[in-house]
Amino acid sequence: MAIQSVKKFYFLDYLHILLDSISQYDKRIDVLTSFLVLKRRYSLGESKYKKLTVDTEDITDGRIRRYIYTFNQVISEALEYKLVKATNNLDSIHLTELGEKLLSKYKERGSVSFNEELFRFMEDKYGAFRYLVSKLYAANRTLPGLLFLPSYSPRQLGFERESIKTTNDFIGYSEALVEKLGNDIEKYVGQRRDLTNENQKLVMRLIKTDLLPSDYKKCFDPKKYNVITKRFRDFWMSYFLQKVYHYDFSMNSFDLWTYRGKQIGIIHATEFNPYFCGKIVYPLSVIMKSVESRDFDELYRYDDGYSFFIHKPRWSENQEQFVAAIWEAYVDLRRTYRSYFVNLMALREIVCLSTKISEKTFEDFMNRTYKLNLSGKLQIRISLEVDKLPEETGAMYLKREPVMIDNKYRNIIAIDATKGGRAEK
Repeated sequence: MAIQSVKKFYFLDYLHILLDSISQYDKRIDVLTSFLVLKRRYSLGESKYKKLTVDTEDITDGRIRRYIYTFNQVISEALEYKLVKATNNLDSIHLTELGEKLLSKYKERGSVSFNEELFRFMEDKYGAFRYLVSKLYAANRTLPGLLFLPSYSPRQLGFERESIKTTNDFIGYSEALVEKLGNDIEKYVGQRRDLTNENQKLVMRLIKTDLLPSDYKKCFDPKKYNVITKRFRDFWMSYFLQKVYHYDFSMNSFDLWTYRGKQIGIIHATEFNPYFCGKIVYPLSVIMKSVESRDFDELYRYDDGYSFFIHKPRWSENQEQFVAAIWEAYVDLRRTYRSYFVNLMALREIVCLSTKISEKTFEDFMNRTYKLNLSGKLQIRISLEVDKLPEETGAMYLKREPVMIDNKYRNIIAIDATKGGRAEK
């Protein structure tokens, strides 16, 4: 099916920098050179995370092969959408009229309009977003639209790494994990399932691949610890996706489409919601013949009369709801962490879920709220600070975007109620 044949890259920015490069050069080698320069400028990685570290001068052959693979994948998809045209051997590449119009849209209206236009090309070709959003709404009747893929490390279940040395130790963790997963299925999906047989199959598979010793009392190679825990994580995430939620395709295709949808603003996907251990995915869009709410804009119309609507609330009509949402989220986080300043990205996750808005809408609304705060027009008082920016850490990849407010990155927030507000006692 077409949904499986999507090219293997996450960032829609790659299509922008390809078109930008081709607008300046037509020889493939020159386009590639420009593409790599822009890739570095925009901090784009090969995974779904932006890079924080600067590539070293000594680039390995393996890294070059990955870069060229990504480049070829992006060209291939651009050819499918007829954004570019090329000679048979790809020595020469040019923009089509469609490609020129799309690049002009980026320059005139920015990445949001560019990504929404790409949505139309992708939906024409694959129809994947209709399938995915429909699956999200059908997957969960207990929490409509929310798909939860749990992930619990041994430590989160009370097993310290130093205490896990033998196959028996990992079996103890797996049994605790299965109990927790069974409770999650009942809590979040409203089903009861016995996962014992699946767990036994997974353990036997780990033994057959020599990751765990067949003698349960024997110690495993400690260097394999991370690989083993990842196998547990990947197995159960795939189980939930395919057996519990009945998604018909691979985890790889699911990740690609959900992350692309997140960039467009039609789906939210995160592994950092403070109320869930694992990944949650939920739609910021609906597929209907018509909507009455002014908070939805039509992105795409299908041949059967249905349309794809994106949730785009207007500030003028949602100001009070948003301010109330950030206050409630702040109070919840402060109770949990017992700190005056709380993590702004965690607050963003809670607010995005409760109001079903994208991260871009959150940032826009947060900026508007902060301006009202500075002018003294709110019943709450907001303080924003920087704890430590991502580039000041030892991380290689930016896994959570900080929030840009008043032209500065912020990552911690405190809120007080003023007169007429609802102060926490």
